[in-house]
Amino acid sequence: MLEQNQEEAFRTLQTLLKGIAEKEEREFTSRKAVARDGFFGAIPESAASLYIHLSHKISNRHPYIAELQARLGTDNVLVTIAPDRSGQSFYNGSLDKTAKAEKTRRVIEPFEKFSANKSVDAIVYLCDYVCDGYQDPIFPDSVQTEWHIWRPIRLAEELQKPLVVGYQNNFCFRAECYEREFITDREKIKCPVTIARIWPL
Repeated sequence: MLEQNQEEAFRTLQTLLKGIAEKEEREFTSRKAVARDGFFGAIPESAASLYIHLSHKISNRHPYIAELQARLGTDNVLVTIAPDRSGQSFYNGSLDKTAKAEKTRRVIEPFEKFSANKSVDAIVYLCDYVCDGYQDPIFPDSVQTEWHIWRPIRLAEELQKPLVVGYQNNFCFRAECYEREFITDREKIKCPVTIARIWPL
């Protein structure tokens, strides 16, 4: 009798745990769907071309990129990736020039070429943390974000285009973060902005 009661209690516990796991899975799936709808809902329906700038922590194979390319055509979606390091040196001026030339070639020139022929109806930035960046070559305790989030912010402000920021890690929303504070302050940022959670691959 005791053994039978233990088996029944074990089955009851199994059923309870399975129910909890299934509920958590449904809630997680629902959160992902809401986040996805928030992200894609921020892309103007009339958009014919987009500029997507990626933090170096985001793969250019992210499914959101593939979906936008499928919707608009790969020729109408420009994707650039922020550098993962500065390449600069406090001691070597020629290295600094080489590093800037490389970053210009990878980030600025493709946009200039693309925007010469396309309307660029919205600017998208995908990142892990909102303040993704790389270590400052002169001040190692500082993180440089100029080639990360500030590139799309300044372009969106200059062109007066919608900016969509998709982030994976919400730490910046629970801590002091200048970049997060800037994009959430409607007095500071001078373009329409939507901030949406995205999910890792």
